[in-house]
Amino acid sequence: MDAPIGQGGLFLLQFVTGIVIFMLMLRFLLRATHADWRHPIVAFTAKVTNPLCAPLNTVLPLKGRWDWSALGSAVIIQALFVIAIGYLTGRDFGAAFIALSASTEIINQLLDMLFWLIIIQAILSWISPGNNPNTAIFDQLTRPILAPFQRVIPLVGGIDLSPIAAILAIKLFQIVVVGSIVGIAQNMIS
Repeated sequence: MDAPIGQGGLFLLQFVTGIVIFMLMLRFLLRATHADWRHPIVAFTAKVTNPLCAPLNTVLPLKGRWDWSALGSAVIIQALFVIAIGYLTGRDFGAAFIALSASTEIINQLLDMLFWLIIIQAILSWISPGNNPNTAIFDQLTRPILAPFQRVIPLVGGIDLSPIAAILAIKLFQIVVVGSIVGIAQNMIS
């Protein structure tokens, strides 16, 4: 795997898998936050991910705000990626490792996505305050995450500090909870 062609293939596999997982997680968040499906970003996301989610929709039908087929598709694709990495590196990963590794990577990517959405929404609220249809999607995606923090943290001089608290909570969860699960998974292959 040290050959440049092997490294290039691994990079390409990782890049394509990352883009697909990103789109599936975005679909999951858009559905969970009741984003406006007429928005171009939302329509594009749905159209691109429908072929991946359609097979699982028969087993995991849409109910309410949770698109379990998007989440399930992401976990399956990530598990296939872990299996491919094992094959390319000559390692034999067990089923428990593959399941834990895929699940924690999906959780990490979802939390990273929330982290960046909060950052983008906070910046956009300074640059383009008010109701802007082009940036409203970021508000729709972050509102459910920020709402509990906004109920507890008052405005300070007219500035909303809830994004800082939400970012801290996301990063702490990633470090403590997800990091602990990753440690357990790593011990399975040592």
